[in-house]
Amino acid sequence: MKILAFLLANWDSVLVVLVFLGLIVALVKRGETAVLKKILFGLVTQAEKEFGGGTGKLKLATVSDWIYQRIPAVLKLLFGQKDIESLIESALEEAKKAWGNNEKIAVYIGQCAAIEPTPAEMDEIAAKRNTEPSCWDR
Repeated sequence: MKILAFLLANWDSVLVVLVFLGLIVALVKRGETAVLKKILFGLVTQAEKEFGGGTGKLKLATVSDWIYQRIPAVLKLLFGQKDIESLIESALEEAKKAWGNNEKIAVYIGQCAAIEPTPAEMDEIAAKRNTEPSCWDR
């Protein structure tokens, strides 16, 4: 009863404290999202290299497990499973753009290794470009 009487007597102060705590949680969560996205970019790229194409659910589960092993306990309270999965999807979209724009990353994850042109095709490509063929020409 004393707690209820205290809350009723000081409801405005309690409300200010709760709003302040909510604001702090929101700011921490928003700030940590940027850090998590950087970590997730690396983890998504590693999963793509390790498991290859056509294994989306396995990669999602693996990256989720990896991220939960790496983030501090406080962040586990702020980010639920759905939050983490949406961050992974966001990081995957960014990673796909990077894989498409950076030949070295594409070679790292093995996107170009599976398609090997014949010597005649390489000569034709080199003649068209007047340079050595790249991963994207294959």
